[in-house]
Amino acid sequence: MDVPRSLAEAALRVAAEVDARAVIALTETGKNLELLSGLKSEFQSDGKLKFVVATSNPSILQSLQNDASVKVIGIMARPVSKTAQAYHAIAQGLHDEVFSPGDRLVCLMGNGTPDMPDTLMVVEASPDHLALRVLGDDEVLSSTVELCLQLAEGGPDGKPLGTAFVLGNCKKIMRYSYQLMLNPLEGHRIKITDRSQWGFLKKFASFDGAFVVDSDGTIVAACRYLNARRKVEVPKGLGTRHLAVASMTAAAEAIGVTVSGEDGHIRIFDRGKMVAVLDPKTKLMEYFEAARG
Repeated sequence: MDVPRSLAEAALRVAAEVDARAVIALTETGKNLELLSGLKSEFQSDGKLKFVVATSNPSILQSLQNDASVKVIGIMARPVSKTAQAYHAIAQGLHDEVFSPGDRLVCLMGNGTPDMPDTLMVVEASPDHLALRVLGDDEVLSSTVELCLQLAEGGPDGKPLGTAFVLGNCKKIMRYSYQLMLNPLEGHRIKITDRSQWGFLKKFASFDGAFVVDSDGTIVAACRYLNARRKVEVPKGLGTRHLAVASMTAAAEAIGVTVSGEDGHIRIFDRGKMVAVLDPKTKLMEYFEAARG
């Protein structure tokens, strides 16, 4: 039995029966879209049904940008929960005005294995879904996480570049930290949202210490030793980098982002608590606490 094809057929059949506005396929390779497109003529006659792709794969996103037959939603990561995956894609689609509140949507998604769908959901888009755009609502945080995804791919030796970023009130962060060496970014006006500077920043990611990023995205310092020493709890197995970042986010009411030098996993801390973990290989994100609103 061809499960992906059967589910694609079911998605289109359900969309016709419930008068859905769109079918959303979460895909990492484009295969789910190919399945739906190949079946479109069998299930659609009026041409009103939209085909929407939600992907965290930059190459798929770019390849479909000029395809007039499909709407594309770019997402940075996919939550682990399948329900959360659907709501995350819907939130981004509402923000991008791909569809509107009140639209009935059929979502085709899987268990994390690229393009092996096993679940269908029918959801009515609601303005409440917009609240789920945790990363997308904060350009500084989303840019930091995107840079961390590149650092997680590894340096010349193929190993992830373990590093840390602390974002927020830089005066407080600087008060509870000190330089391990001369600040290599002093005198520069580099913003973490400027992707053209990421190659330059990567040179310092392997150095000891953390990057300090002001709330407007300006990178104030690199190679900064975090010395807040607030009592916090982090999951067992995490090292001193994660503990130092968690402590600093508690002391400075900041947000911290770490890249593990072991497995490349990206962790987000907010005011002393770990709120999310992102697997750089699958782009699946697991949330533990509601991030600040």
